[in-house]
Amino acid sequence: MRNSKPKRLFLARHGESVANQQKLISGQLDTPLTEKGRNQAQWLCDVLKNEPLSAIYASSLSRAMETARPTAEYHGVDIQSVGNFKEIHFGIFQGRPVDETGMDALLLWRAKLTDEEILNIPVSESLGAFERRITEYLEFVLLNLMGTALIVAHRNTNEVILSKLLGLGTSTNAAINVKNKYLYEIELGDTPIVNTIRLGGEFHGKKFAGLKDE
Repeated sequence: MRNSKPKRLFLARHGESVANQQKLISGQLDTPLTEKGRNQAQWLCDVLKNEPLSAIYASSLSRAMETARPTAEYHGVDIQSVGNFKEIHFGIFQGRPVDETGMDALLLWRAKLTDEEILNIPVSESLGAFERRITEYLEFVLLNLMGTALIVAHRNTNEVILSKLLGLGTSTNAAINVKNKYLYEIELGDTPIVNTIRLGGEFHGKKFAGLKDE
């Protein structure tokens, strides 16, 4: 996924959604942002005010589109809605409380599954299909990007993207734990460089070298 054009990507997780607030397994449920989530969207816009964004991509789910909107309006850049960047489908677990069962969908996701296996949840999406659809569109983004772009998506989606961009192998790599209080800046090249930027709080806008997940 390389070409001769210089590329820089900012990668953000959507702000807090109603499902997050209620501690429900979201998956592809289309739930809006909470007031906190809308504040997080504004923090994202604030951090990116001086960045020359040439493109903004967001998962087609409303919580990602809402998160991207303040930044898009500030820069006068249209949001490109991307179905391929939606969260993984958690089947019948979607909408259930995260702690409803001892082995919930999030724990199953963390299991080291092979490409050919499926999550052991009825009507769920296979891990292989999930990674392929994300990789397919990510390649399109990289081939067509001039300058700097923002991608707003979901925890598992962003972990796949980071894994692919940084050459970390499987998306279940323990080194990746995407949080919505962080924005990730990836400078692509022969040796990709990642920085982590704090959104909100005492260290709002502070940049840390490498992946930060605490």
